[in-house]
Amino acid sequence: MSDHCHGEGLASFVLGALFGVTLGLLFAPAKGETTRRKIKRWAEDAYEDGKEELTDRAHELKERVRERAEELKEKFSEHAHDLKDRADEIKERVIGKAGEIKEQVSGKADEFKHRALEKTEDLRGKAADELEKAAKKIR
Repeated sequence: MSDHCHGEGLASFVLGALFGVTLGLLFAPAKGETTRRKIKRWAEDAYEDGKEELTDRAHELKERVRERAEELKEKFSEHAHDLKDRADEIKERVIGKAGEIKEQVSGKADEFKHRALEKTEDLRGKAADELEKAAKKIR
């Protein structure tokens, strides 16, 4: 039942009680002291009934808040788990991609090293040829 319905029930109860007391006073006149005692007793009873009603409502509300908090805790826990899984997937992809890049860079470095060695050998050969030519001219 909604809170609105509970509020209407309490309001109906209070209005009914007031109506009943008013009719009782109008149609059953009694001495002032007796009437005051009846009104006092009715007010005390109404106060206790209202107090019980409010206590019950507070307990119900507290229970609903506890249940809702528990539901939210479970939902957040599920979402946190999902996010952790996604983060782990992204981490694995990044690590995999980093490995691929490392292999590519390593391959390019080896290729560059090989070409540099070939060029060095070519230059060494050309330098030796030139030195030989220069030595022949000097002799």
